[in-house]
Amino acid sequence: MTIKKPTTVQFGGLELSLQLSGRNVINIEGRLKESMIGMFLSAEGGMQLPPANKLLIVLQGANNVHGVTDEKIADAFEKFLDEGHTTMDLMKIVQDLLDESGFLGKNMEPKKDEKAGSGRKVVTLDAPEAVAESPLD
Repeated sequence: MTIKKPTTVQFGGLELSLQLSGRNVINIEGRLKESMIGMFLSAEGGMQLPPANKLLIVLQGANNVHGVTDEKIADAFEKFLDEGHTTMDLMKIVQDLLDESGFLGKNMEPKKDEKAGSGRKVVTLDAPEAVAESPLD
């Protein structure tokens, strides 16, 4: 992951300077108790909208502006919603941050020559399926 220069975002009256440094990632994932990418994946491996509090933890943890507490982020979120934004708008801010920081790569879809059956291994982020034990064993 390449750490890019901070991105300035206006959020509910706050000006946040967002950057995902290695230390920020460790702190955020510690608070989330999962990876940042994992919060977008359901148990079945499909995509899901993470809860707003998890998205706000990412914003607060990636922010470099001194003095922006959890309470200030929560207040800004209320104002953000009052301004007519939605949780989907919040998710877009976080997705853009992850994309700009290299978490999502350039393209999550396999290239034409990487699709199954082309002789090249397709890489997936899905957890391997557990093999059920047979009652006959």
